[in-house]
This record gives sequence, structure tokens and C-alpha cells, in this order.
Amino acid sequence: MPVDTNAYEQLGDLDAPFEISTKGERRQRDHVQLRESMRCDVTPLTFEQYEAGAPCPGCGRAYRDAEPFEFKGTMHLSDRERERYDAEESRFKAEHGSCRSYRHRVTGSLTTHCGECCPPPLSPSQLERIRTIIGSPTPPHELMIWRLRLYCGHTVERRAHRSHKTVQSAFSGAVNCTECGRDPSTVIDARAIGLAAPSPYSPAVPAVPKPTRAALERRIEELETEVARLRDR
Repeated sequence: MPVDTNAYEQLGDLDAPFEISTKGERRQRDHVQLRESMRCDVTPLTFEQYEAGAPCPGCGRAYRDAEPFEFKGTMHLSDRERERYDAEESRFKAEHGSCRSYRHRVTGSLTTHCGECCPPPLSPSQLERIRTIIGSPTPPHELMIWRLRLYCGHTVERRAHRSHKTVQSAFSGAVNCTECGRDPSTVIDARAIGLAAPSPYSPAVPAVPKPTRAALERRIEELETEVARLRDR
């Protein structure tokens, strides 16, 4: 059964003259800031190095604290735990307050690391999950083709899983432009145009058998008899 593209978000108007609004400018700045905050150029530790207790290659601090810390909500902390917690918060803000990135820490430890400066160590199971996701291509009939007009002015086509009905869900609002290389480039106008391939599970249209000459002659005789009957009446 053909997919209904009207069920997908249509952002802006691809046929209208290209124009960047104030909202588009703001969204582009937000996407650039988010992309920069997620980028970490420091090489992460191998899991073996992390298991051996090597410090973070970004900030030089430990991933696993010598003194364990179980975070159970600030209102449930003891005076000693609250003192440690506040000291770590102050230290993190002083060192990473301008990074505007996410923070992460190892379970059972209080030392907090910055997503822009400190690469999180990945376990073998996490790496295997990433490899599984990357190595399992989505079948074409599950991919919706979108035509996107970007902040840079170029119009490109991108694919996303058919379950994503909005531009934000499908592309987080921005993509890399293959025309000029701008990354990220905010999606200004968008329209879903159809699946990359028809579904192999769509019911086949039954073929209509071609009537034989004898069948046609019988049908003609039946019609002539009916016409004659009607004339007699």
C-alpha cells in the first residue's frame, strides 16, 4: 500500500523564494552551538586503560573515585555527602562553566567530566552495540525520502526511517550539506516525497485474465439474444 506523505510534516514552502527568517538565524546558531558542545577532539582511553585506573586524558582527573559516592538525590544527602557534592559542583563550574556541553560521571563516583573536554570511556558491550547499529542498514522500503532546503540555500535529499513524521524527529532539525559542506546546516523548508523503495509486503494486484475468442463469441450471442427479447417486448 502506498505511503501517505500528507501524514508527514511539511516545513515551509520549497516552491517559494528562498529566505532566511530571524527564527532561522536563531535556530542555526543553536545548532552550531549544540554541535560544538558535543564535539570532543581528545582521544578516549581504551577500556583496558580505564579498567587499569588511568586518568581522564582531557582533564587529568580520575573516572573512578577512591572514595565511592552514591547519589540518591540532594535532599537525601548527609552533611558530609552534601559538602563533597557542593565542592565538586563548584569545581566543575569553575573549570567547564563556559563549555556548554553535557556532563558525565561513572556510576559510584562523584567526579564529573565535561562532554567537550573529557571523552567518556566505552565498554566492549557499548562498542558492540554501536557496531551493530552502524552495521545493520535499514531496508530501503523503510526509508522515507525528504527534500530539504537548508540554511546555506542548497536543496538536498536525505533519507530517514519512515516512522519519523517530523523534521526534528528525522534529522534533529539540521544536516550536513553535501553541496557546500556546511555542517550543521539548519533545515528551512522540507517535504516528504515518498519511500526509497516499494514495500515487498504490499499485496500484489491480481492479473486480469484475457478472455478467449470463444468466450467473447458466447458473450456476443447472449447480448444479441437479450436485445432481441427486449425488442419483442
